[in-house]
Amino acid sequence: MCNQHFLGRKEVLLCVASLALFLFLGKAAYSLPIGGEDPMEGRKEKLKIFREKRDLFFKEDPRSPLGEADRKKFRGLPYYPIDLEYARVGVIEQYPNSQRSVYVNLPTNKGRDRRYVKYGRFKFEWAGKGYLLEVYRPLGGGELFLPFRDRTSGTETHPGGRYLPIEAISGGRVLIDFNRAYNPFCEYSQKYTCPYATEENRLDIPIPAGEKRFR
Repeated sequence: MCNQHFLGRKEVLLCVASLALFLFLGKAAYSLPIGGEDPMEGRKEKLKIFREKRDLFFKEDPRSPLGEADRKKFRGLPYYPIDLEYARVGVIEQYPNSQRSVYVNLPTNKGRDRRYVKYGRFKFEWAGKGYLLEVYRPLGGGELFLPFRDRTSGTETHPGGRYLPIEAISGGRVLIDFNRAYNPFCEYSQKYTCPYATEENRLDIPIPAGEKRFR
């Protein structure tokens, strides 16, 4: 995710640090186990616990993206109310493997694009209309990446969009829960380099679920 040909040494170190935090947050601090065959079973309570742990991380963990001043006055992240209508179960339609991968350049807050491989797409329905979101993979492999924008972007939520965890469940399916939509770290500090969603992942509907703007 960090292109050393286009970044200075200091920016590379920050980029590597933010990548390490991204992987940590996705796997450890923000893990949300899914039990049983029904991914919705006990979902609301699990989301509440997830938010409590996330707030604790931002407040107390030395890897928190918040500066010292913000951590001292931190009282929790601003969230939309939990609404399980914004949780969608489906499959990621993976693009066929070929000798030539399809790439996409995502803009960043630093003005330098970051290149990803197009991995597949996630389709879902809302109010009887079909939508899809492109899923990306970092160059060289790694965690799948799903950024998106919607009609709340730039007003109630981060202008560059938010990120979505991809939760694997049984039968090759995944759960995409917009209640877990979270801000890139540059919402909290401009020292981080954050890729943003392109037009292909802009939804023409508001998604009032997940994290709101911090300030």
